[in-house]
Amino acid sequence: MMTGQQALWRIEQATAAARAEEERCRAELAEADAELARLSTARGALLRELAGARLEALRREGVVPDYASAEARALKLLDGEKAALDALRGKIAAAEGARAAAEAERRAQAQAAEAALAALEERQAGVEAQTRGSASWLAAREALDEAQRTLDAAERKAASSEADRAAKGAPYEADPLFMYLLRRDFGGRDYRAGGLTRYFDGLVARLVGYQDARANYRMLNEIPVLLREHAARRRTAREAAREKLAAVEAEGLEAAGLKPLIEEARAAREKLFATDARLKAADATLTQLDAEQDRALAARQRQVEDEAIGLVAQADAGAAVAELYRKAAATMSDRDDALVRQIEAGDRTLAAAQRKRVDLLSRARGLAQRRHEIEAERARFHRAGYDNPRGGFSNEGAIADALAGFLKGAVTGAVLGQVLQQGYSERGRRAGGGWLDAPSDAGSSQGPWGGRSGGGA
Repeated sequence: MMTGQQALWRIEQATAAARAEEERCRAELAEADAELARLSTARGALLRELAGARLEALRREGVVPDYASAEARALKLLDGEKAALDALRGKIAAAEGARAAAEAERRAQAQAAEAALAALEERQAGVEAQTRGSASWLAAREALDEAQRTLDAAERKAASSEADRAAKGAPYEADPLFMYLLRRDFGGRDYRAGGLTRYFDGLVARLVGYQDARANYRMLNEIPVLLREHAARRRTAREAAREKLAAVEAEGLEAAGLKPLIEEARAAREKLFATDARLKAADATLTQLDAEQDRALAARQRQVEDEAIGLVAQADAGAAVAELYRKAAATMSDRDDALVRQIEAGDRTLAAAQRKRVDLLSRARGLAQRRHEIEAERARFHRAGYDNPRGGFSNEGAIADALAGFLKGAVTGAVLGQVLQQGYSERGRRAGGGWLDAPSDAGSSQGPWGGRSGGGA
């Protein structure tokens, strides 16, 4: 059986691995950007050199495209985007460090809370038989059972009465004359009508036997309400009996000297709440920075492709390789022919580098999506209370396989969530365990480990 903390730690490791892979991809993307800038700059230099060689060879005037200006603008754009992303990555690194520290603190506090609860339950094991065998406990238990039986009977009667009302009320409600008189409150205090209308309403009432039908219909509607009110009172009585049983258990545990251990477990759980809050705050900060980086990367993709690379393409749009070969053939020099061959080879390298960058961008988006999914599953893990020290997972192998498949991209976060849900279970609590069901300053029955609540007799 894998404990909730062990499963959480594996998810944390998978999250860290997903982030590390995403960071490696972004580093490769930065290198690809730098390579594209270098290749574009080299192409511009070759084009300038080619233009000069051709002018010198032909000994005539010519217009040199403004490659230098285009390259300068492209490099400035790349450098500005890189600086902004580097600054953002620095913030993310700091946020990751803060999150790791908060997670480590929370893990340590969860272990402390588990240890406190284990010590309490170990002591409880020695005294709960005595506590639950006492006359006062047996009486309180019997009172609770009787209150539950009474409530169950009241609920059945109320449900049966509601079903009976629906069946028996249908004929009344299907009678348009009866319902007409009922809506006007004929025979009641709210009935308002003139003499002629009152006369004809009286005739209709006698025709359909309205007075007897009205009394029967009113009783038919009142009985379910009265029975529901009775069931509500029985539920209140059941809760009072449950509280009485919990008080008897608490008194027995306190008499056995368990109160200090109970208070220690409560204090550990309160500290766990505080570390949870700090971890959530760190998660929120990191999520916000990740979103900023995702937006920046998307913007950078558009800007680099549509602007920076486009600047160079526009600058030499009138000097395609085929045109350059044609112009080089017009001279007697071999130098311009050699430069055109270098440009052509460079264009192939540039196209390959661009394809690589597009692939890296696609991979970066996929890794970011994978990171979002594993972090979402980690958040759901906390909300579901899977790290409850009373809970565990019986499918350790399936969880390991799902995490491994997730990191390879073969398994989605939703599948991982299903595997966790299918394998989770909790063991029963001991006498007086309800003392830990809620913080000392709150009345909630929600347990300290997320959506799971304890207690119940």
